[in-house]
Amino acid sequence: MKSRRVDTGIIQRGSTYRFTVCIGYDVVGKQIRKTTTFTPPEGMTEKKADKLAKEEYINFRNRCKGLSSFNENMRFKELTEQYFKVFAPNKLKPITAYNYDKMVSYHFMSYFGNMKLKDISTGMLTDFFNSHKTTDKTGAEYPLAPSTAKKLYTILQSIFTFAVNQNYIKETPAKGVILPGKDVTKEEKRKYLTESELSRFLDMLDGYSDFNAMLKLLLYTGMRSGELLGLKWEDIDFNSKTIYIRHTLSDVGGKHFLTTPKTKHSKRYIVMSSTVEDLLKEHRKHQLELQMAIKDFAHPEMVFTSALGNYKDRGSLNTSFRRFFKGTEFDFLTLHSLRHCNATLLLNSGVDIKVVSDHLGHSDISVTADIYADVLASTRRKTAEVIDFKLA
Repeated sequence: MKSRRVDTGIIQRGSTYRFTVCIGYDVVGKQIRKTTTFTPPEGMTEKKADKLAKEEYINFRNRCKGLSSFNENMRFKELTEQYFKVFAPNKLKPITAYNYDKMVSYHFMSYFGNMKLKDISTGMLTDFFNSHKTTDKTGAEYPLAPSTAKKLYTILQSIFTFAVNQNYIKETPAKGVILPGKDVTKEEKRKYLTESELSRFLDMLDGYSDFNAMLKLLLYTGMRSGELLGLKWEDIDFNSKTIYIRHTLSDVGGKHFLTTPKTKHSKRYIVMSSTVEDLLKEHRKHQLELQMAIKDFAHPEMVFTSALGNYKDRGSLNTSFRRFFKGTEFDFLTLHSLRHCNATLLLNSGVDIKVVSDHLGHSDISVTADIYADVLASTRRKTAEVIDFKLA
């Protein structure tokens, strides 16, 4: 059978390619060689088979010379399969892994799924983030919001960092990507209530109900909704007037379970005001009455539950919130806005930003400063006015 030289170090004989790599010389000056064979898939044209053989030869040569065994011909969908099989179960919380998987499938697969890693560049990622569109329930398309782009970029960074650490690629293409910025011509939705609006907001929550109690607690404590729904009665210490944030309630594919808070700094305690203490004691009384009326109350250890004692679903709480305030002056708010209201009130009252950051459970004070930059700027102006007043 006739042989054919395809390239330096590559000889084809029939359907098989033979690779030869020189890795140096022995003590007597004889060349040391490493060899292997490679057979491409059936049905390939000679041109495509040669191209694939050259790629495999480069990988073999790198391994022989002690270089990283890069697998840049791996496709993006294969990389994500490895990421969710190996990295996610060991390094991510279940709810985070679940959300990452959904977002990768929805946003990235149709664009990058079949691409080889070596073909994905920084410029390509920049173009994706600045041209990619999402659809709403009506099917209308919108450019990525800066906040959404930032979340997607965090996921992509994690996936490509995994690829680098596993020696699939030499360096990540996610470094240096330019994300879409805020549209300065577009008015942003307000995330918090003014002090004059707060009394009217609380008036709408007059009288006891589980729903009213939850919203008031979110407003008075600044907890995340998952942290609120993850509270156990053992986390409430009425003697020391302290609420311990030890869990968050997660929902993965409709299954609820308790997990650790968002970051290590989120595991914290919050001192109860008299209003919060009275609210929790009243809620405890109503819950005990409910437990007496229901034979199999599923989770009596939880502070907030469904009517039958099951875990309270965060999605249903969000839905109830939107329905309750729809058509009112507060329909611009989201459930998370109550956390922003709490932080804004504290900062505007002159509470030190480090104290506010710890109170909210932020991972770093810079996170607080970034989120509440406008509020801090307003506080600084007030500080200047106070100095003028004192020195006048």
